Amino acid sequence: MLIALVVLNALYLVCSLLFNAELLNFAGADIPLKKLEVLETYSQVLAATSMCLLVWRICYRRYQSKGRVLWISLAVSTLIITPVTWWFQGAAPDLIADQFPASLRVSSLYAYVTKKGFLYDTLTIPKIPYKEFKDQGEGKAFIANLGVLMSVQGSYVERIDKNFQGFAAAVFRGYTVRNGDMLYERLQENVVSDIEGIIRAYAKFEGFRAAGIPGNEWKPNQWPGGGADLNYRPSIDEYAQSIKPGVRSREEIANSSEVRYMAKSALGPLYVKGMNLLATREQYESYLPGIADNMAFDVAHTDIHGSEGLNVLKNMMFIPFSLLSGLFFGAISLVVLIISGIEALRRVPGRIRFVRVVAIFSIVIVPLVVGNRIVDSTGYRDAFRSSGKQPVVLASVFYWAMSAEAMLYNLTKPLLKAE
Repeated sequence: MLIALVVLNALYLVCSLLFNAELLNFAGADIPLKKLEVLETYSQVLAATSMCLLVWRICYRRYQSKGRVLWISLAVSTLIITPVTWWFQGAAPDLIADQFPASLRVSSLYAYVTKKGFLYDTLTIPKIPYKEFKDQGEGKAFIANLGVLMSVQGSYVERIDKNFQGFAAAVFRGYTVRNGDMLYERLQENVVSDIEGIIRAYAKFEGFRAAGIPGNEWKPNQWPGGGADLNYRPSIDEYAQSIKPGVRSREEIANSSEVRYMAKSALGPLYVKGMNLLATREQYESYLPGIADNMAFDVAHTDIHGSEGLNVLKNMMFIPFSLLSGLFFGAISLVVLIISGIEALRRVPGRIRFVRVVAIFSIVIVPLVVGNRIVDSTGYRDAFRSSGKQPVVLASVFYWAMSAEAMLYNLTKPLLKAE
């Protein structure tokens, strides 16, 4: 059975390394939180597996000579540990997030925008070689841990705090320039297609009214302004029947208050006041700065205690802690694997303690020896360590974690076929 535990530990270690690398790959890109949540099930499986392997080893140690008692203890421990670990791994982030202080939520919001600035190449920090390592483990680890860095180590956050909305606007201008085609496609899919439907419905109502068919009368609606909501989504026919009779061109219909309300509801910050909703791609280019300003305004006025603030907090704070816990359990699994392998191959009780110390020492020292070019840069020290207020222990832990994450990502990236 000890050999079986060794094999299972080895399989778990490989899966854990691949999962952590995949999570780092997602976190080091502009990935929405919903896509990251897809990985939550895998994290629950790995956490439950890790705890079961640990408990199985304890049971084997204690009851290895008692046959039936051993199998009963394995079954009972599995039935208890698996659901508890599964629940805790899924529920802990939400429970902890509710207790986060406002200062950390604000720092997370700043880090969220800063991350986008790095990804869109609209932001650089002097002497931090992020672009050089953008697609490597060093760059991925830096971006993934940015929320923690700016919360507990960063004097850089003080510079952002002076004009956060202006800082965000500069970042999102880079976003709109890079993603102009995608934003234009959203306008076509979410608005222009509905405008065409409203035009057809309006022409139908005009024809029925001209023919004197009852039930097609003009039904004007009072469309709320100032960002207010109707609390329901009107249908194409409701929009068309609300437009005043006598309109004779597509442009006039597209410029009606009904269509503009629909467009603003569908686009949110991507809607610019007075924009031509039927604009060509070249004409749409002139609206990109306004869209960037709208996005910056929305971010700067995010309710840090609301659902959006919670999503940002999870995105920027719980990913690095998930990575850290993955490294922790992976390290335990590696130590157990080494010790179990030696126990399975030869009975040398006197050397086990020595092997344990060497294994733990290697896990701690190797990432520090390999290092991380971004963490070791002078720009990193100036931006995230110059305030003199950061907790030394936490800073040291994340220095090791970022070095380990970068090293393991670079080793496992070929297996992921990641870009």
